[in-house]
Amino acid sequence: MSQPSALQASTIQEEAMPLPIGERLVRNQCITPQQLQEALAQQSGTSVNKEALIGKKLIEMGYISHPALLECLFHQLTRERIAYQLDRQASTIIRFNHVEKTLDGRKVLDNLNLEIPANKITAIIGISGGGKSVTLKHMVGLMKPDQGEVWVGDQPVSKLSGRQLNEVRRRFSMLFQEGALFDSLNVTDNVAFPLREKTRLSEQEILQRVETCLQEVNLAGMGHKFPDELSGGMKKRAALARALVTQPEIILLDEPTAGLDPIIENAIHYLICDTYMRTRYTIVCISHAVPAIFDWCHHVVVLHRGRVLASGPSLDIRHSTDPTIKQFISGALDGPIQVI
Repeated sequence: MSQPSALQASTIQEEAMPLPIGERLVRNQCITPQQLQEALAQQSGTSVNKEALIGKKLIEMGYISHPALLECLFHQLTRERIAYQLDRQASTIIRFNHVEKTLDGRKVLDNLNLEIPANKITAIIGISGGGKSVTLKHMVGLMKPDQGEVWVGDQPVSKLSGRQLNEVRRRFSMLFQEGALFDSLNVTDNVAFPLREKTRLSEQEILQRVETCLQEVNLAGMGHKFPDELSGGMKKRAALARALVTQPEIILLDEPTAGLDPIIENAIHYLICDTYMRTRYTIVCISHAVPAIFDWCHHVVVLHRGRVLASGPSLDIRHSTDPTIKQFISGALDGPIQVI
């Protein structure tokens, strides 16, 4: 890749700055500096919560609409994706070294070498049965490789057990494909469940954190409802709130838009973007929402037959000339992937 121009280099440096979301909105001319200061002055809570929910306050004060806020965040993500394509400066937080896994006599992961960049949104894509969900389970130690190693930071998670493995798992939260909400618990208790099980927070502290998370996913006032009273999109948002409530370092999303109509699918993508912009967590997402997913992530990994076929910035992968990748993106029946 050629060296970036002076203007591109300036863009890279600007987008790499970890600015608070309110300042980002000002920089992108979504709101004025005065509006931001007025909203911050009226926002209650800690400095962290004030910043995380500043968008809600701006909406309440009539300075920006909810759709406009989401569009501003999407455009900011687009700028960051372009900067990432120009200069892939990101440390690796998860690494697979020559990982192999055989299930029911079939090699699901075949000498898999994989790197996940820290503090970015990474999408893992590929045909069904290509090893995506198995890869996700190896990241948190739900499965162990037959051969090879899985590292999370400087921890060899594939070799850990007991207390050490649990400590690594505390860095993660996972949103399962179906949400995995407890039918017998209301939304508040579903979201509070991991805090009650794994922390020593007081009940008041737990409920405060739950309410904050429900506000973040636009479910404020819905805590009393049970899963069977929620729409498909609301269930996904409740499950995401539960994933956020432990304040993880890494969020794993297994098909977050599966089974949703196009409008709700789009809404979930905006919600993931909003979550990333507020938290800057590392997000790893398995998705079949191709080609839409390319607009919502920095990095894409293409898994095929248990190996990484391609890995890189989403803009590069989307325009790949590899016949298998082109066929997968287009959905064409004619190509290297034979399904019928």
